[in-house]
Amino acid sequence: MATSSSSPVTSSSAPATQHPLNPLNLPQITTIGKSLIFTGDIMKFNFCLLKLRPERMVDFESLRINDFDIEELFVKQGWKRYFDMLNGPIYTRMVKEFWMKAHVYDEVSARMEEEALIRKDPSLQGKSREEMGLSKFDGTVIKSVLAGLEITISRAHLAKLLGVEDYGK
Repeated sequence: MATSSSSPVTSSSAPATQHPLNPLNLPQITTIGKSLIFTGDIMKFNFCLLKLRPERMVDFESLRINDFDIEELFVKQGWKRYFDMLNGPIYTRMVKEFWMKAHVYDEVSARMEEEALIRKDPSLQGKSREEMGLSKFDGTVIKSVLAGLEITISRAHLAKLLGVEDYGK
């Protein structure tokens, strides 16, 4: 049985191992091995004029010293991970590039993609997305292209990063 190197095989008796590059076991955001994609900017704006306003870290210790001991409220709600992420590095050029090329891919976008293919090749009428050579539509996502790779961010990614359940609207 052949297995992909990106997904380790585990038996029911062996504990699942974490991948060192993906310790949170996040859903995949790009397909390695696909051809590099060239795309223009979706947002027509002078890149140099974009100003990134990074979130400022919430200093719970400073708040505590000033009689605002609120850290435990956020910990109990499961938001500690979010505040910890605010302390990480911010790659401003990469963030700008991502959002200049980003678009929301929803049910309407998926339907338009199918219709465009059917207009080109009417024999595709009535076929599934997979039979048309398209990826399965699993819900609204944000798509962008960064360094030639298509990046797809879903609600599941955000929920996993924040450590919250992925349900509701």
